[in-house]
Amino acid sequence: MQKNTIKTPKNIKELEECLKLADDYTYLISGCTDFMIRMRQYSIRYGRLIDLTGIDDIKYIKESASCIKIGAGTILTDIAENESVNKYIRALAQAAGKIGSTQIRNAATIAGNIANASPCADTITPLMAFNAKLKVLNGRGKIVERRIDEVVAGAGSNFLKKDEAIIEVSIPKYNENYLSAFSKLGSRTSVTISKLNAAALVKISNKNIIEDAYMFLGALAPKAFSCQLAEKVLLDKKPGMKVFKSFCEALTKQVDIAIPKRSSRYYKREAILGLAYDIFRKLFGEDILKGDME
Repeated sequence: MQKNTIKTPKNIKELEECLKLADDYTYLISGCTDFMIRMRQYSIRYGRLIDLTGIDDIKYIKESASCIKIGAGTILTDIAENESVNKYIRALAQAAGKIGSTQIRNAATIAGNIANASPCADTITPLMAFNAKLKVLNGRGKIVERRIDEVVAGAGSNFLKKDEAIIEVSIPKYNENYLSAFSKLGSRTSVTISKLNAAALVKISNKNIIEDAYMFLGALAPKAFSCQLAEKVLLDKKPGMKVFKSFCEALTKQVDIAIPKRSSRYYKREAILGLAYDIFRKLFGEDILKGDME
């Protein structure tokens, strides 16, 4: 009887050698928080597993003058708690800190969350908002850089070839005028899978005007996507109750456009209002809305 075999590369060179032999029955694993479920769901009984957990070369968070670089094998706990990530990519830190339980965050990796490409993957929305780039290694030793939307296909699939592996995530550093936030809604208050998630990145001028805005939504389509309706109502506006109401209307309309015939539409039309409030509060502070909401 054929069984799964496991390869355990210890460095990038050994990983390259393993990728050379990759075929349709090759699977890259790291935290295995999603793969173990897939093994049972799809009855995977035969294949070559490449275990990336022994490669210390892809476990790091480095800050340069222009970006934050995160190794593919970095666990979500380290991302959520990292000082540089919290300072420059706050939305990603918030997303990483909300995925699953403590045990899952201590095993799951950022590359695994990306490559698994679930429509509700929490790190993908902030990474898209920040226009993250991925370094991908193939079995010929070639490393190419791709945008995250060029790798994530959605609905549990990606555009990576069998002999390709993500080895690094690079996120641009924006100046102190940029603010970011992440929020999610699920069936429970913790240890929950997103029924909706969102990430926003905005630039605030010295006159408190929103000069730039990026808004991405997850769990409304096969992959996270830009919500241009919400971006439009934020641009060139001063944060306040009037803008917040327009923001809510834009997100509700986006739900109607994204899932017009889905039974969950009515729930998500209401649910996204709570998500909108949480995003707005995290971006601009409690006082922006507190007085108006009381």
